[in-house]
Amino acid sequence: MEGSSAGRRRAAFGLFETDLASGELYRRGRLVPLQGKPYRILYMLLERPGEVVTREEMRKQLWPHGTIVEFDEGLDTALRKLRYALGDSAQNPTFVETIPRRGYRFIAPVSYAAAAGDGPAQSSLSATPPAAPLAAQWVRLGWIGGTLILVALLAAFWAIVHYRGASRWAERTSSGAAVAIHALAVLPLENLSGDKEQDYFADGMTDALTTDLAQIGSLRVTSRTSAMQFKGSKETLPQIGRDLKVDAIVEGTVTRGENRVRVTAQLVDVSSDRHLWARTYERDLKDVLALQDEIAHDITEQIRVKLTPKERNLLIQVHAVDPEAYDDYLRGRYSAYKEGGRKALEYYQKAIAKDPNYALAYAGVADAFVRQASWANQSSTISGRLSRQEASPKIREAAVKALALDPSLAWPHISLAAVKFWNDWDWAGAETEMKQSIALNPNFAEAHYGYSIYLVAMERPDEAVNECERALDLDPFDYGANEWLGQALYHARRYDDALRQLRRTLEMFPVQWMQSHLYWGIANVYEQKKMFAEAFAARQQVLSLNKDPSVTAVDEAYKRAGYRGYLLKRIQTVEQRPHEPDTFPELAHLYAMLDDKANAVTYLEHLYEEHSGAILFIRTAPELESIRSSPRFRELVRRIGFPQPSSDKN
Repeated sequence: MEGSSAGRRRAAFGLFETDLASGELYRRGRLVPLQGKPYRILYMLLERPGEVVTREEMRKQLWPHGTIVEFDEGLDTALRKLRYALGDSAQNPTFVETIPRRGYRFIAPVSYAAAAGDGPAQSSLSATPPAAPLAAQWVRLGWIGGTLILVALLAAFWAIVHYRGASRWAERTSSGAAVAIHALAVLPLENLSGDKEQDYFADGMTDALTTDLAQIGSLRVTSRTSAMQFKGSKETLPQIGRDLKVDAIVEGTVTRGENRVRVTAQLVDVSSDRHLWARTYERDLKDVLALQDEIAHDITEQIRVKLTPKERNLLIQVHAVDPEAYDDYLRGRYSAYKEGGRKALEYYQKAIAKDPNYALAYAGVADAFVRQASWANQSSTISGRLSRQEASPKIREAAVKALALDPSLAWPHISLAAVKFWNDWDWAGAETEMKQSIALNPNFAEAHYGYSIYLVAMERPDEAVNECERALDLDPFDYGANEWLGQALYHARRYDDALRQLRRTLEMFPVQWMQSHLYWGIANVYEQKKMFAEAFAARQQVLSLNKDPSVTAVDEAYKRAGYRGYLLKRIQTVEQRPHEPDTFPELAHLYAMLDDKANAVTYLEHLYEEHSGAILFIRTAPELESIRSSPRFRELVRRIGFPQPSSDKN
């Protein structure tokens, strides 16, 4: 705790802050209706955090001598209202702990500070706080996280007034005008377990709720990846709504006990910043999947979204899962996002050992192997990566098992699509898997992104752009989709659009390896626009970022002989190095820019022999335009076995 309560005007705890002078309580900048005795109890507890405040002390402060009231009932009612406002539980408290037969203690860390603009702090806190003002102001403090006020619907009268008819309010603004909720985001649920190590559980519940809602075709649901950008954010909910381009936001909290889980969920209309609905759920851990479905179903009822019979069935299925297996699965998901595939795989396999019929764990295994695979080449020399031959059968086995256990899962289909596209070159099979994944989960951003990659390879770049734009609608902060949209626009010959997208992505992701990749794409665009000075500058950015030793040599070559001099020098420096498959695409590109068909096709043939993923885009790559008339090039395309473009089919 920073300092003490003495001489301070504001107290902060968890996601709450209270102005001790005005008697107002805020949660992340939003006023919490709490006045009178419930607030004065909070004040007394904050005055002595960590100490027991007895019931007798509260009686003397709140019901002075001569007041005629049933004290025990009045105090219990005031405490219920306080806990309701804080989203606290008497059985599993985060803030107010009951000390049997004695009183109450505030157990959360508290920090105190003078109110903004106050000048010197006051010498002490009055034993009785000032009365709350008649008209509270909605002061925005900017504490925006992926969380919400834990609310119980059967609390005080004001809650009944505000939440009654919530299903109708989901279509109305504060002025009463009808609005439609077509786009939704689930912000990261706040971990109220009092243990930072439990973040994986709250994040996993966020992911699960997002996935459940994403199965509804008439609702656009923002991907977990983009929603997680706002974990701990100080942006207001309306601003987050604008950033994610959604109509409403779901926020909530998770409190996990030994065998129980408690979740609160709240729906907020971002245009009016108005709470539309809230509910608290508590279940045994073994029923947690059914709990997730129930929350998703309740939300769809509030926003009046029309469900198909299939979607409705998905949200009312009864699930049971071994709590320990579920815990391992959530740890696996958390590790996959944080660290990649290897650690995640260990957790998924532990989950399967505890529950051999756990479909999601098998889907996780397939995904973990997808993440570990080196798709570019047949073999992998990168530490921690698997060759395509090693990974593909493992992915296929786990994904097929997952679908046998639960055919409604979209996730395993995209894992199978990766194998069929990159490894098997089974074009029809890959497209079938991608379409099936999207049909099962229309809001699966990764499936739209993967389908966009496939469509470029299939000479359908306009469709590819549309699919990638759909992926970004769902996941606007995903690096891969942002970068690939620039590439898809490049393959569609929309060079100005490609340049804008790549530069926008460059601004969004100031990470060295990402910047290197983006500058390479920018240089490609400038080449096609015949802006060779700009292209060379972008190439030099790549070499500098990668600390390439040839940066000085190619610079001198460019000064002597222009862009052609750069191309020749770059070929010389790359060919002097050991011939690794990773260098073949660049060398084919460099020779093609020099109109050297023989050498360009030779390196493309090397890529074919390596069964490299890079070879799949040669039909649309603008930099290879000059060599497409080569008989060897046409023969190479035939050997790859591409299907005819849809425009050529009759």
